[in-house]
Amino acid sequence: MFPDDINSTEYLEALQNALDGPIVRHEIMSTPEYMKIYSAVKHYQDYACVEPPAMTTMCCNRRLYNWLISYMTKNIRDIKDKALVLSGPALLDFYITQWEYFQTTHMLIGRLFFSVDQQWIERQCKQDPNYTCISSTLIQLWYFYLFRRLTTHVMSNAISLVDAERSGRAIDSTLITRLYKAYVELKPEGIAKCNAEFRERLGAYICYYENPYINAAVSYIDTKTHSLRTPEHMREYIQVLSELFIQEDERSERYLRSNSLAPMRNKLNERFLRSEIGCIYQMADLMFATGNDNNGLCTIYALLSRFDNSNVLQQFLDKFVAQAKKTITQNCPEIQASTDGGKAVFAKAAVIYLSDTLNAHLDMIATLFCNNSSFTKELRHVFAAAVNTDEMHSRLGVTPARLAAEFCNIVLKNSKTRSDDLGSDLTQTAELMLHKAMDVLHASHDKGLFFKFYQLHLTRRLLDNTSMSLDLEKTAIAMIYKTVMMSVKRHGNKKGSDLEYTLECAASQNSSEAKQMITDIIVGAENSRNYTDQVSQAGFDVDFKVLHGKTWTSVNSNQDAKVVLPSQLLKVCDDYAKRYSAQHSSRQFNWLWAYSKATVQLKFPKSKGRYAQIGYTLVLNPYQVSILNLFTDPSLYDGDVVLTPLQICANIDIDANIAASELVTLTNAHILQYAPDKTGICINQTFDSKQRYIDLSRIKPAQHKKEEATLDNRDSKFRKECIMTDISGILKKKECMGHRALFNAVKKSRENFFMLTISDFKESISKLIDKGIIERDEDDHAVYKYCPV
Repeated sequence: MFPDDINSTEYLEALQNALDGPIVRHEIMSTPEYMKIYSAVKHYQDYACVEPPAMTTMCCNRRLYNWLISYMTKNIRDIKDKALVLSGPALLDFYITQWEYFQTTHMLIGRLFFSVDQQWIERQCKQDPNYTCISSTLIQLWYFYLFRRLTTHVMSNAISLVDAERSGRAIDSTLITRLYKAYVELKPEGIAKCNAEFRERLGAYICYYENPYINAAVSYIDTKTHSLRTPEHMREYIQVLSELFIQEDERSERYLRSNSLAPMRNKLNERFLRSEIGCIYQMADLMFATGNDNNGLCTIYALLSRFDNSNVLQQFLDKFVAQAKKTITQNCPEIQASTDGGKAVFAKAAVIYLSDTLNAHLDMIATLFCNNSSFTKELRHVFAAAVNTDEMHSRLGVTPARLAAEFCNIVLKNSKTRSDDLGSDLTQTAELMLHKAMDVLHASHDKGLFFKFYQLHLTRRLLDNTSMSLDLEKTAIAMIYKTVMMSVKRHGNKKGSDLEYTLECAASQNSSEAKQMITDIIVGAENSRNYTDQVSQAGFDVDFKVLHGKTWTSVNSNQDAKVVLPSQLLKVCDDYAKRYSAQHSSRQFNWLWAYSKATVQLKFPKSKGRYAQIGYTLVLNPYQVSILNLFTDPSLYDGDVVLTPLQICANIDIDANIAASELVTLTNAHILQYAPDKTGICINQTFDSKQRYIDLSRIKPAQHKKEEATLDNRDSKFRKECIMTDISGILKKKECMGHRALFNAVKKSRENFFMLTISDFKESISKLIDKGIIERDEDDHAVYKYCPV
């Protein structure tokens, strides 16, 4: 009960007794008790100035305010005195509990004395800055009379507890977590503020908790690593430091505020990494060179990744890509030395080596370097730079684009014919092998050349029926298109740069043409069914393929060599030509004899071999059919026929070079042989073979070389035209430019299409000077100027 005399000291004593319950004894206050105290405070303000001896409102509120400050100061000092005699977990628990009680008290006092704040203190704050609202005043009391005098004692016990955990002893970690949150919640006035974002009001926490905690962590790690900070113990130092950092990072996430993790990391980095960065780089060089300490490299990457400065990690990245480039370049000659099995084996070994080397380093990035995108990007850039150098071209013998095309040809050929190249289980591994070729294609700067050679090989596979499957051909085409499009850099505009748009168009055109070629083969097989019965009755088995000239660009349609076919076969071919011309009168029809073949069933009279009775199946090209027909057609000659090469050429009107090449093929196969008296060539009546199916119809290597040489010439001419266009365009904009700068500018503009060589550049310069488009500077001949027309 409150006395009737409001101005008496007993009234304030009664108010103190009422507040002791929730504030000192921490009793739960009921609503009636709360309303009684609130009414007493309000009543004191309303009537103290009316009752004698009369007091002004200002004096009344000041008296009540001063009494409250005195009352709370006494309680806070009592808490401090009790805390000073405690230590260890008991001290931390006591401080945290009292802070939680104080927060409840702080809220309660703010509500009970709200009228004092509203009626008097707000006006006083405007006149005298020493006055603050009751809520702020209570925080200041806690800060000055308890926190500042107790925090050193509290933090020393907290750090001792954390050190005990570092030593492996079990502690109540919730005490440290609750303590740091208590420091965060304390936001008194008058403490230096931190300018960092989200840390403006954390002055007490930063000064009295974060800094001591970080310093203690630094001291602990320094004690553990001091004896290891020497060059001879650097490997062990790196390993121990990494383990300690991991432990401290995990501990900091529990015992520090989230925005304190960066200051903690920076302090550890500066103390233990910055001064040893040179030795760490040297250790990384040694590990990269030996290649047998992936765990050490992973540890070094994790340590260097702690720095916010990207230059620190960039130096490590430079060492990684330098070692990768060195590996690609140094090991490449071993491939060339071990590839004595011809072009196919060489292409297989080279592509598999390059792809496996790239993927091994990509796996290293994924496993050791957290799949860092910057590392992956830089590795692909260095890999492309390494395989496109003139040195690599000389070692491989071909450009990477052509190498990828050769390898695709190996993979896509029928396993029965090329099982020696990739193994008998080609069906299951074909797509995996194609991915290896795509790795090389993606790195190639001359993708246009790849398109040309790939289409050339595709033509041979489809015409020779040596493709593993048409479905796999379609899969390969889709993979090629996807790979090329991935290498095209997309910009903000719709088409990107002109060069990238050209590459995109080339990829689309190549994909469309290849798909059309496959469609031609499928449609041709359907059309041939109408003639199968006639051909079979004549003793031949022929498959007609109709090729669209605009699509099959690598096929040479100008066939000067004439072919004299057997009468039965000639009749079927003429009939097919007439029917096709009747259906497609607007199209020009030409036979491509160099790409044709026929299947012939032939028996040898005196053969005693395994298949002597049923005969042998010979797959021949038209020239071979014409030659063999001279020896097997009874309407031409009687008995054993012996003909000289000149007689053979005269009878079938065939070119002497073609005849000589085909005669070599037939005699090497022992189908024809030289007569005993060496006067000519005759059929081998005693022919014997372990295989019934004999294919001699392959397009000859000479024809292949001729087509590839033509392709190389066309590509060389195209490259030089592009180089001259770039030179004139660049000089037109710049007016004049030095030799080296101009070379680098042209090289950069064409780096995604082909490798610029010095010889091509010089030849293009000479042609432009001869044409009067550019000229040399009179004072400096190494400078070129554009000549306006």
